Amino acid sequence: MRNNITEMQFLYTQESISQQFSKEKFCQFLQEDMIFPLKGIRKKYRKNDIIIPEGGTINEIYFIESGHVVAMKDGEKVIDFHAKNEIIGLTNLLLDSQSEYTFQVISNDLVTIRYDKESIIEKVINTQEGYFYHYVHMQNQISQMMDKEELLRLPSEQRISLALFTLVNKFGEATDDPDLICFPKPISKGMIAQYTNLNPNTITNVLQKLQEEDILYPARRAFYIDTFKLQIKLEDAS
Repeated sequence: MRNNITEMQFLYTQESISQQFSKEKFCQFLQEDMIFPLKGIRKKYRKNDIIIPEGGTINEIYFIESGHVVAMKDGEKVIDFHAKNEIIGLTNLLLDSQSEYTFQVISNDLVTIRYDKESIIEKVINTQEGYFYHYVHMQNQISQMMDKEELLRLPSEQRISLALFTLVNKFGEATDDPDLICFPKPISKGMIAQYTNLNPNTITNVLQKLQEEDILYPARRAFYIDTFKLQIKLEDAS
């Protein structure tokens, strides 16, 4: 596999690799019937359902079609969030590997396409494209882990502001104003506190300050963020 990755880096730039072998195209690749065809099973979940428990055996891979999932450790530490077009269970290609996290549904509904892990492995290791897709997936995982570590080193207000900026750009709902994005409703203030490793009261105080600065706009059961103003705030703090 390492030889394939080395050859790939000679043929493609890092940017072109990410574009040509994105997570959105990965699912299309798996569903192609020409080589090693796979049959996925669509499965629906409800809020609070656990897809994979921490320590559980992972022999299935999940592609999220709609909805939101939280990855937790020790039942209370929020590590990350996952939504449409993201993959759960592909970090370790070994069969019977154990999950580091609990993956739990936080939206009202979740729809996934579930694949047998053994079939995924066969397609990944026996096709050149498979190596590429898994390489990009792992690079994204490593990048997210490094970003999270850097986030947790920041002062409280900057940490919360950056977390909001990251999450709203990744999972938020667009509005008619390109700068104004609705923060994802399934991600609560409590989850933001766990994600940033801060006290819920600190979250509330910073959200209030952002509101006073006309960066955050509360609405019924939701709030909106002016990402342009928030980006400027983050740049000024760095």
